[in-house]
Amino acid sequence: MSNISTIGSTSVENNNMVADKIIEQAFAAPLSIEVNNVTVSFKTPTGAYTAVKDISLTVKKGEIISLIGHSGCGKSTLMGTISGMVQPTAGEVFANGKKVSAPGPDRGIVFQNYSLLPWLTVYKNIYVAVDSALKDLSTEEKIALVETNLKMVNLWEHKDKLPGQLSGGMKQRVAIARAFSINPKILLLDEPFGALDALTKSAMHVELLKLWNLDHREKTIVMVTHDIEEAIFLSDRVVVMNNGPAATIREIVDVPLKRPRNKKEIVHDPMYMDIHDRLLNLLIAKFSIDDEH
Repeated sequence: MSNISTIGSTSVENNNMVADKIIEQAFAAPLSIEVNNVTVSFKTPTGAYTAVKDISLTVKKGEIISLIGHSGCGKSTLMGTISGMVQPTAGEVFANGKKVSAPGPDRGIVFQNYSLLPWLTVYKNIYVAVDSALKDLSTEEKIALVETNLKMVNLWEHKDKLPGQLSGGMKQRVAIARAFSINPKILLLDEPFGALDALTKSAMHVELLKLWNLDHREKTIVMVTHDIEEAIFLSDRVVVMNNGPAATIREIVDVPLKRPRNKKEIVHDPMYMDIHDRLLNLLIAKFSIDDEH
């Protein structure tokens, strides 16, 4: 099934041409993720709680999509089914052509809390992950991978520091470098920038896209976020979730803005403003006190 939707017309002819080209390329790309009629329920003392219900979603190879919605709408649960850490009660998930039954090295995960081992240096935090996931590589190849990815996120000079000696932004760069080092085909980001200040978050967006470009845009990225601007700047599509329980997909909004995207310029693009307004209306029911009457 297709999950591509139309966001509304724009008066800018060039943007329409870009949109048509991106959508055409998206249809031609092979599937990276298939979520087929997935329902996830959990047992509670008061009975079963259904987090998401009958979710179907396809993601093309090399796409960046965002899952957005209010707290408790099942965004992280849905991502958990893709990672293999959450088992569907009904339905099935395929990643890279194989049915997902458990976590695997083809799916890297970055969490909001960084998940770094506090007793290991920056270098060793990444090396341990590479050593565990890429057992067939030689020691020299593993060392080269760690060095390359640390330099890509500008942390080579900090390689001997412990996580406690780093700022929040630096810790997140370590976490992202670690995820890219094991070279997963799918990268899952669960609110990775939610705890960062606005300036650091903006810089991290650019760093992430740099790594994605260096990988020739081959890596598929799925991100959970509450930030509309973040979702638009990074994504090819934004998946808007209904409120839970038994959350479903409300709408999928295309973001056919040409890449690379400039943070200062993009906000003045009519297409960006159309998308922003659409997402705002989908997510926010009331815009002023007067709306209460």
